[in-house]
Amino acid sequence: MRLIDINPLKPMSRVLGKRDGPTSKHKIVSCANLCSLYSIFLNYKYTFRNTNCQVNKTAANLANIFITNVTAICTSFLFATDNRTICGALKGSLLRGIEFSILDTGSNAPAHEMAEFALKEIGRFCWLTLKEFDECRAQRGAEIGILVIPVADAKDLSGCQKLIDRSRRRGANLSVLVLAQTAQLAEDIILDDCFDAMICIKWASAAHLLRQNLKDHKRRLQNHAFKAFLDHSVDGYWIWDIENDDIEWSERTREMVGVEENGVPRNICQFVELVHPLDRARVEQAIKSHLQHEKPYKNVEMRVKGADGSFGHFLANGAALRDQKGNSILLVGSLTDHTPMQKVEQKLENTQKRFSALFHLMNDAAVLADVKTGLILEVNQTAERLWGKSVSDLIGCHHTELHPSVLTETVKQDFIDHMTALKENKRASIQVPILHENGTEVPVEISSSLIELDEKLTILGVFRDISDRVRAEQKIRERDAQIQLSSHLASMGTLAAGVAHEINNPLTYVLGNLNVLKDLMREHKVESHDVNKVIEAALTGSRYVREIVSDLKAISRVDGGDETSDPCKVIRIASKMAMSDLRHRAKLNMNLAPTPEVPLSSSRLSQVILNILNNAARAFCQTDRTKNLIGISVTKNKANVHIVIKDNGRGISPEDLNRVWEPFFSKTVQHGGLGLGLSICRRILQEVDGTIEIKSDLGHGTTVKISLPFVQKEKNSLSDTSIERGEN
Repeated sequence: MRLIDINPLKPMSRVLGKRDGPTSKHKIVSCANLCSLYSIFLNYKYTFRNTNCQVNKTAANLANIFITNVTAICTSFLFATDNRTICGALKGSLLRGIEFSILDTGSNAPAHEMAEFALKEIGRFCWLTLKEFDECRAQRGAEIGILVIPVADAKDLSGCQKLIDRSRRRGANLSVLVLAQTAQLAEDIILDDCFDAMICIKWASAAHLLRQNLKDHKRRLQNHAFKAFLDHSVDGYWIWDIENDDIEWSERTREMVGVEENGVPRNICQFVELVHPLDRARVEQAIKSHLQHEKPYKNVEMRVKGADGSFGHFLANGAALRDQKGNSILLVGSLTDHTPMQKVEQKLENTQKRFSALFHLMNDAAVLADVKTGLILEVNQTAERLWGKSVSDLIGCHHTELHPSVLTETVKQDFIDHMTALKENKRASIQVPILHENGTEVPVEISSSLIELDEKLTILGVFRDISDRVRAEQKIRERDAQIQLSSHLASMGTLAAGVAHEINNPLTYVLGNLNVLKDLMREHKVESHDVNKVIEAALTGSRYVREIVSDLKAISRVDGGDETSDPCKVIRIASKMAMSDLRHRAKLNMNLAPTPEVPLSSSRLSQVILNILNNAARAFCQTDRTKNLIGISVTKNKANVHIVIKDNGRGISPEDLNRVWEPFFSKTVQHGGLGLGLSICRRILQEVDGTIEIKSDLGHGTTVKISLPFVQKEKNSLSDTSIERGEN
């Protein structure tokens, strides 16, 4: 028989909501920080059943305040008040705040009267028949209260034991108190485990024991409500009995980790086995530092393995409860499931990594700038190569420093239109040059977007180097223009060849007849100075016409794959063809040294010479022909023939000199220039490994130097045996 223990601290042995059993362990715990419903167990005090142990009064007061308010909340799910699950009598008693339910066994009326008399001063009670108690269908966890069984004979308990066991198997929570009518009966009855305590009504301390039993029940109810509240809170809790190496997890802790009841660790070694191998040393060190050196055990991150083998992320907080000597006896705390947050953080981290990889490893340069200040906030690695500057040099500078300081009005207007479109549509593109560190301008295409980052409006510009595309487009335009020009020249050549052929036939008759006439006069000895002079003049004119026809044929021939030409001869022919334009503009001086032939046809070389002579003719501002000079000289060295054409015209500015090779760049559009001549000349010369250079002094004239390799032959055929000098 177990009599009720009058130790006032014993009710706290049910703080975990477990009923005493053969293997149960009494853990007496109070909380010093229970005012927050979702707070963790940071400060606990451990109390043995020894009445000499002191309970922290402040903690006890806080616990009472908390439990008084929480009990009202928790009873909503602790008490089953549905008519279908609990009998009407019991439901009514619970709702009326009845503290004792006296079970009417129907045996001894005096015993019932004595029970009423004993409980009348203790608390409110009601009567419950065996049938009503048997009809009770309590839900699991339902709180029934204190069931009082008055007995006058040991046989009175025989019919109650099965009913009590059945009710508890259904999950109901109740305390069973046996009231013995006599002291002898109390000594003779041996209570089964289904009965919690027995009090003899005759004892002098009976009233005190009944009050203590009621207090025990209320505390057990409050503790059970408190545990149920914790089991349904967001965080789980855990308790480690250090002395007995026993670990207990709450239902919520087990649910968060994802293990079955049999998978819950029972000691510290089993718990460590669940911790991720990479976290074990750190977790063990945190526990050791807290127990031995009282360092806070707070926000300890760990990965714990669930039943499926996966690891969840958790944060553990706790505090050690110590005895009067300061020895750690109990370690209690909470476990917060950090897995959802960890997944979100991991997704954010992965997204950031993907963005960083896309941003820094993309083929195009990316620049992030503040719209308000224009300062560059971030650039990628490709930007280093595009501008030839380091990332640290680019970040912090103004976006205008990325472009040349001098932009054309067209580019400036395009940039203004670009920003306007960007603000309206949030996306826009533009082609504008950027300035490389070495001073060269690089054509780029900028695709921009407005992005709001950290409550700041920024502009993301993606810069694509389009140098290859621009060069390809220029080559296409140049090739098209060259094809058109070549077609035009071919047509002119065909026309010239036809005209030369038509002129050449009658010219042959004229020359032949003049020679016949001259012979006849000599044969008949006709002496006439005037006639001979006229005949010689006619012959000279006819020969000059034949020379012109010959030149037309020379420059109108279709190029052969291995055709060569004499530079001096071509220059003479080209100068004659250009003379119609030059004679009114400038004076032409030629200094032509004999040179070997060059690997370029007469027609193509004359095209180059004519283009440069035409540019020189348009280079003069004043109309006084005697002051405008154009000089042509031809020299050679060991491997090359050099043709230099120099004028004293207005010259070319340094800005324009850098662009003269660009197709369609021209300052003489009003004079019919298309801006293709020099680019075509350079292409023609480059095809035979030739070069062309232009030097100019603004206001003092321009010098063009052409270098061509000459054709190596066993015996060079020179155009003349001496230097030819002349002026026109």
